[in-house]
Amino acid sequence: ALCSALFARQTAVEERLNVKIDNIIHEKEASEPAQTAITAGVDDYDIVLGAQWKMMKQSTMGLYMNVYDMPYLDLDQPWWNQNAKESLSFYDCVYFCSGDITTGDDRCISVLLFNKKLIEEFDLDNPYDDVRDGKWTMDKMIENCKAVTGDIDGNGKQDEFDRWGFTFWQDAIFSMMLGTGATVGKTDADGVPTYTATDPFFIDAYAKVLQLVDKQYSYNQKFDAQNGGYNHWGAGNALYYWGMVSSIIGQRSSDVDFGVIPMPKYSEDQDRYYSEANAYSTSLMSVPMTVVNPDRSGLILEAMAAYGKQEISPVFLDNLVMVKSVRDADSAEMLQLIFDSQVFDVGYFFNWGNTLNDTMNLLNERKDSIASKLESISKKVEKDVQATIDAFSAVN
Repeated sequence: ALCSALFARQTAVEERLNVKIDNIIHEKEASEPAQTAITAGVDDYDIVLGAQWKMMKQSTMGLYMNVYDMPYLDLDQPWWNQNAKESLSFYDCVYFCSGDITTGDDRCISVLLFNKKLIEEFDLDNPYDDVRDGKWTMDKMIENCKAVTGDIDGNGKQDEFDRWGFTFWQDAIFSMMLGTGATVGKTDADGVPTYTATDPFFIDAYAKVLQLVDKQYSYNQKFDAQNGGYNHWGAGNALYYWGMVSSIIGQRSSDVDFGVIPMPKYSEDQDRYYSEANAYSTSLMSVPMTVVNPDRSGLILEAMAAYGKQEISPVFLDNLVMVKSVRDADSAEMLQLIFDSQVFDVGYFFNWGNTLNDTMNLLNERKDSIASKLESISKKVEKDVQATIDAFSAVN
């Protein structure tokens, strides 16, 4: 159904605008050959779709047009992602499009799955009600993880084949950080990139995530695995499982009766839930500076996005995800909340001073040394942030 909708959308746009759309799929990250062509001054691509971390760096090189300079492109329309527009605006310029034009941004939002059977067996509070009441917090997740963890193989120790509170891949660590509202970077009111990991709250959030990933009740699939790893979630031996929306689709044939909820808040005082847009998986679209007819490119983008909201998103969300993959109306409600609470962290994407990787590595090692690490990389951070500011200043 999704393939049919994509074909119908392309045909409709081609006929309405009297154009022929040629979809070029590269084995490499798509923005790499595009960068080569744009740098050489060749008009080979009207639109480029690539991973956020690549596209962000290329934007500082002056490779892409400011969307606001394209009269037929209106990012205020409901088929464009407003969170992306606001978070990825630099000096009143926007170089990226994200929204109903592609399903990539929705597929790559982080989610938590929970095992309904274990919730019932251990008489835990209804997760959906906790979310609705604003009570779904890190402390609540930690408390629940402790409650279900147990030595089910009877060997007297908590090891690979036992029941765990939380099983995750290392990428979950930053989803949890962003879920608390702690960011590596933002743009200020003037659109200037700003480093925010120096905020004391970043260290507080780190301490809370460190508590969550404690080896007593949480299992890191990359670093704790033995015997090639064991699928605790698939075996029904994990209360929580981290993934992305695409993971939900992969659970369609699972025997585990699961529900879907957002990342927990830091505390009940937090203003709302925050859901991470993964830097390595989420795609952005841009228009190369080498495009000879940018008005045409903008018109095609706008039409593709508008038709996407009408034809593509309903098939993907309502049919593929919410009907065929999630298993109750509550999860569908949670997914809409998750889509609406998407977060784009510019410091995460630029990885200033290697903050992202250093933070993730320390949490993988379960080390309480984030403050000293941030201090040790402060000069590199300052240099990297200034380089980004200089690059955008030159481009603008």
